[in-house]
Amino acid sequence: MMKCKAIARLISAAAALSFSACNAEAPTCARDGDAGTAGDPWYPIVDTQQTSCYDNSTEIACPAAGEVFFGQDAQFSGAQPSYTRSGDGLSVHDNVTGLTWQQGYEASQYWDDAHCICAALNTPGYGGYTDWRLPTIKELYSLWNASEGWPYIDANFFAYDPSSSPHGIMWSSTKYSGLLESTEDPATGAEMAFGVNFSTGHIKAYSIDVGPTHFVRCVRGTAYGVNDFLDNGDGTITDRATGLMWAQADNGAGVDWEDALAHAETQNAASFLGYGDWRLPSVKELQSIVDYTRSPGATDAALVGPAIDPMFTCTPITNEAGAADYPWYWTSTTQNPEPGTDAGYMIAWYVALGRAVGRDGKDLHGAGAVRFDAKVPGPPGGQSRYFNYVRLVRDAD
Repeated sequence: MMKCKAIARLISAAAALSFSACNAEAPTCARDGDAGTAGDPWYPIVDTQQTSCYDNSTEIACPAAGEVFFGQDAQFSGAQPSYTRSGDGLSVHDNVTGLTWQQGYEASQYWDDAHCICAALNTPGYGGYTDWRLPTIKELYSLWNASEGWPYIDANFFAYDPSSSPHGIMWSSTKYSGLLESTEDPATGAEMAFGVNFSTGHIKAYSIDVGPTHFVRCVRGTAYGVNDFLDNGDGTITDRATGLMWAQADNGAGVDWEDALAHAETQNAASFLGYGDWRLPSVKELQSIVDYTRSPGATDAALVGPAIDPMFTCTPITNEAGAADYPWYWTSTTQNPEPGTDAGYMIAWYVALGRAVGRDGKDLHGAGAVRFDAKVPGPPGGQSRYFNYVRLVRDAD
């Protein structure tokens, strides 16, 4: 881990003047900073900004209810992004989440040092504030924007350097509850923490002190992303923080993306659990219910299980390594093709509530990862699964 004196040379001169607060006696600088000031649980999910519809390979006119491929992300709107720049240009206020962000970002660091970076902004009062911290993974993912993709952030408001691709990764304060298992990575057995790659759009867990370092964008404000679940006793769970109602159980089987969309239509026709307006969740809706303290390989036995609150049920599976595990879940959000490729719209986003395994079947990305997979077998990229599970959502009454 870099010493704080060395880190200080990488941040603004004003912050460096007071970096003595982070010293050899306290090198981790608030590693537990996984929350802001407590407040009422209100968790508005910022819309993905996906506005077009797709089949398994191309853009299509958005279908009507009852037609194939109905129920996509673009056909349901959430809270629209809204930002205000500070007068000094140093920060951006998110008018939806209430968070204030650094407009720019700090140099690449290991995870412990990322906490130091944000702590160092406070004594000089960077941008006029003294409560900067490293964001949680749900706070950081609130900035995710699929209006164009590559990058998955609004570059009109937030600094983004295309030359950082494919490593435009920002640390969160959220540590993974398991360890890196995969033999594909030389850091096997390492502790990990989650980050968002705003180049590719992924969430995954990265080694906290082995291998590449990652960037830091600090935040301030009341904690965002805290769920407030209510078991309704009828097979549904309401998150009173987001205003969404979820099916307590999943669909029980892996299906391709088209069938995942169709499953919602089928259940609506049958008034599933008494409702006829279920849908496949967008990627940001589904990520909102991940419990990042839990994983199948958690080092704390009390936290072993799928990465979701235990009041939900997940179908057990056996993964590619022959281990007991839990599924990946489709979202209604299609992946934007990487510029310069001819891949088309053949892949869609999923959220891993079990291990996000690599080709060796071992945990490579962390339960709670957000990645994309082929909509049908035989596409680009060699993804390991084409049939993922479904958990339905609707707007709570």
